[in-house]
Amino acid sequence: MNSSLVKSVLLFALPILLFSSCAPTQIAKLDGNWRLFWINDLADPDVYVWQFDNGELTIIQFEPDNPNGATIAGRAQYKTTSEFLEARVSISGFVQSASQGSANSMLSNGVWAIDKIDNEVLRLSTTDQAGSGGSYIIREFTRED
Repeated sequence: MNSSLVKSVLLFALPILLFSSCAPTQIAKLDGNWRLFWINDLADPDVYVWQFDNGELTIIQFEPDNPNGATIAGRAQYKTTSEFLEARVSISGFVQSASQGSANSMLSNGVWAIDKIDNEVLRLSTTDQAGSGGSYIIREFTRED
């Protein structure tokens, strides 16, 4: 085989092999608790934690004035997929009538892109948010221990 042909094939194939593993690696970091940085309502003193656990998403609401602790603001299912460099989270089964109003403004069924994820920060985005008219919606989180 011609050595220049081999080099050309390697130069083309190597980046594909390297980058194709990025999205699955991102998805592996999703499970756990993520504290929402909720800038949509800065007057809201509550803390919201999105808990991703084996296909179940639970939004937990912590109210500073509630001595009884946390309440479940909403529940949904999620499924992760990856294509080349893009990792996505598909949310389904979220029912607004069975959720707190605070969760209804944060989440809706649809596909969310994982824009950034590491051991400290998660950023999700979508244009599928109900009532947004196709606007670009972002949710930013920090890892909760």
